[in-house]
Amino acid sequence: MLKEYKKIYVLIAIAKLIEEGKRNISTRELSKVIGASHQSASRYLKELEKEKLIETVMSSKGRLIKLSGKGVDQIKLHVGSILSTINKVYVTHVFTGRVFTGLGEGAYYVSRKPYFEQFYNKLGFYPYVGTLNLKIESYMDQLLLAEKMAKPPIIIHGFSNHERTFGDVYCYPVVIGEKYDGAIIKALRTIYDNSVVEIISKYNLRKELSLKDGDRVTFLFKTTVFEKAT
Repeated sequence: MLKEYKKIYVLIAIAKLIEEGKRNISTRELSKVIGASHQSASRYLKELEKEKLIETVMSSKGRLIKLSGKGVDQIKLHVGSILSTINKVYVTHVFTGRVFTGLGEGAYYVSRKPYFEQFYNKLGFYPYVGTLNLKIESYMDQLLLAEKMAKPPIIIHGFSNHERTFGDVYCYPVVIGEKYDGAIIKALRTIYDNSVVEIISKYNLRKELSLKDGDRVTFLFKTTVFEKAT
């Protein structure tokens, strides 16, 4: 079985080849990059595919490889961990996101009463019914964001009613625009990938900051993130 460090090394090698413009990568190309035999590279790829970290297809050129979404997330998480170890500036790193209009699901979920009361008890405010949706475009910000959100969150517990079950929501306190307190929320079931954050606040942040789609907004994590007593 591939050791964790070797797994990440191979995933990064694949990402590097993709960055160089290769849309699909052969086993032979990969073996040259990682300094392994064709047979070893093939064995590594089988293990990565089994864990759904890569996707492969057969063609006239042999096996072609690309990263899966799960594989990309693994790279972000581990590189983010390395960066946090060697560069403590990330503690006060200012993130930048671009505003976009979501599908309105955030407002629906935030307004559910069992969630609403927990937001007040655990975050200290009743949120404005709606979320500020930001797309994180910087790859470095995405890496550091993955590191931040690997820390223990404040958990808003899920619940059930007669119609359906609502899952847990993870919260990470932040300051938006150097002025407004709020929190990134992450539902365990979400349509968004890890490059998107949804932020709640007691304020209507779009109105307070005069924002429209495409505008850039900054935020930073509060230095202490902990789970309050339930």
